[in-house]
Amino acid sequence: MARRDELLSAGVFAAAGAAILIASLRMDRLSDRGIEAWSLPGLTPGVVGALMIVLSLVLGAQALRAPAQGANDELPVPGALRRAGLALLLCVLFAGFTLGHGLPFVVEGAVFIFVFTTLFSWAEWRAEARVARGLAQTLAVAVGASAFISWLFESVFLVRLP
Repeated sequence: MARRDELLSAGVFAAAGAAILIASLRMDRLSDRGIEAWSLPGLTPGVVGALMIVLSLVLGAQALRAPAQGANDELPVPGALRRAGLALLLCVLFAGFTLGHGLPFVVEGAVFIFVFTTLFSWAEWRAEARVARGLAQTLAVAVGASAFISWLFESVFLVRLP
């Protein structure tokens, strides 16, 4: 039997991707203002929506092909919902409340990546008795990723970050 949580996730992501793709296709093209096709509004969200659909189909296909897992191998639905709620809470706190209100983006980004990864990896690290190693690796990835993201947005996309 396929894993219900993965099939449900695949369906939700496919629906979200379809909604994003449809909304981007319905956006005004601004051709009357002489805007070049590659800079038209909705291009990036449309590509993201299409990729969400493709990747959700891959997730669904993998879930259908996966052998039945033991009862202890996957989170029960309430556990999965709790993790999804925690992820949503962390993202909203980062993007909605802390970002742009004090510390530079590179610091806040590193803290967010570190906290997010630590919270979702802690149980696995403890089970494998590698908490110190996991924390060190997560800190290195968080600092590197945040520095790269800051450079990318400021130098390539020419976006001024807080």
